[in-house]
Amino acid sequence: MENVIENWLNLSIIFGWFFLGYSALILIGYHYQLKTLKRRTEQYKFASEKEIKHYERAGNMFGVAVALASIGLIGKALGTSIELYQYAFVVFVAAIIGMAVGYAIKVYLDYYYPFILEKRLHNIRFRPMKSIGGHEMQLLNENEEDIHLTSEMIDEENEFSADYDVWIDNLTGEKVIEKYDTHFHTLICEECNYRTLMDKHEEVITEPSLKEDGLLRKHYECSYCGHKQHIDVALPSMEKTQEIREELEVEHNH
Repeated sequence: MENVIENWLNLSIIFGWFFLGYSALILIGYHYQLKTLKRRTEQYKFASEKEIKHYERAGNMFGVAVALASIGLIGKALGTSIELYQYAFVVFVAAIIGMAVGYAIKVYLDYYYPFILEKRLHNIRFRPMKSIGGHEMQLLNENEEDIHLTSEMIDEENEFSADYDVWIDNLTGEKVIEKYDTHFHTLICEECNYRTLMDKHEEVITEPSLKEDGLLRKHYECSYCGHKQHIDVALPSMEKTQEIREELEVEHNH
């Protein structure tokens, strides 16, 4: 009987190492996928949508690894002379330890890691860009970039559904326009100050008319404290929209 218990404890430790390796493979696989993406917009979107999910999956596997290793290590520390029901208690304690570790990782990823991810995304998006000719390109500010965007692009920015960056090579005139989807971004909650305010849905309160602006309301809810708030976005009137399109056409023709 003692040999059977000893074998089970050893097997538990081996499986603990297996899940630890699996956790590491999840992280390595994610970062490899991220590195294989050539365009910064692809890297930005992939990291925004997938990074925390992959880290949580790796955290879960790490929690399982800790639980299995704890069974083996605690069991070996107690020795093989204790009763079988006492090993059941060891399994229970080890499971609690593993779940506690997994939960701690999840809390960190849900409420603290988004601030770190935001910095990583900023570095991806705004790292220096070179033109085909090898020259440093200039990132235009919000006012400068509008003449290079279509009216549809400007509408997307005004509705906070997308953000565009325009890079210019001042020597050759080469231009690069990059689109960043902002739907999946979490905002900082004004109640708990965590970056856990998520876009739930949006509704058109007032449709734009010929001369009057419309109103779009975006609803947000905090996944941590449950706080709800909304942001109102003006929708330009049909007349303004037409004027913008005409101005852009003139500027593009020049």
